[in-house]
Amino acid sequence: MISPEPADNSYLSPQLMKEKKWVREVRENGDKEAFEKIFKRYYKRLHGFAYSFVEQAENAEDIVQTVFLRIWTQRENWNPPGTVKQYLFTAVKNEALNNLRHEKIIIDAEEEVVRSFKEYQRENELSENIDKEKIRIKIENGINELPPRCRQIFLLNRRSGLTYTEIADYLGVSINTVNTQMGRALKSLRNYLSDYLPSLVVAGITRLFF
Repeated sequence: MISPEPADNSYLSPQLMKEKKWVREVRENGDKEAFEKIFKRYYKRLHGFAYSFVEQAENAEDIVQTVFLRIWTQRENWNPPGTVKQYLFTAVKNEALNNLRHEKIIIDAEEEVVRSFKEYQRENELSENIDKEKIRIKIENGINELPPRCRQIFLLNRRSGLTYTEIADYLGVSINTVNTQMGRALKSLRNYLSDYLPSLVVAGITRLFF
C-alpha cells in the first residue's frame, strides 16, 4: 500500500513538484492543459505497460484511455497519494487485469450461448449452424449500426465501465439523456439479434452481454 505523502513536499524533485501542481490544477480548476501534460508525459510508457498484460495494442490503448477518462470524470476528487507515476501505473495494471477477467467472462458467455443454441437446434431439428465468431460479428455489427451518440454512450458504459453520471459529466448532457440513449441501444440490439437468432438465444445473449 502506498502511504500518503507528508505535508512537507520539499523532498520532491522539481519534476514531481510540477506534476503535483498539475494534479492540483486538474482537481481544483478542471484545467485541461494540465491534464493533457500528464497524459502526454506518461501515455507511451503506460501503453507499453498495459500491452505487457493484454498483448493487443488496441486493447492496451483502450485501457490507458479508460484510466485517463475515469480520472477526468472524477477530477474533483483526484488527489493521488505518492507520485503521479505510481498512481497511473497501478491504475493501468488494475484496469488491465479487469480487462483480462472481462474477456474471460465474454468467452465463457459466448460458449454458453453456443451451447444453448445447439441444444435448441437439436430440440427443434434446425439445420442452421452457428459459432462464437458469428455471434461476435453479429453483436459488433449491431453496435456499429446504432446512431453515433447512442453507440458512444453504450460503449462508454458497457466497454469503459463508466456510470451514467460519469458519462453525463464527460459528454456534457443530462443523466436522463444517457438513460434514454441506453434504453434505445438495448432495445435496438435486441431487435437486431432477434432477426438472426431464435428467441431463446436472444434472451441468453441479452442476459450475458447486455
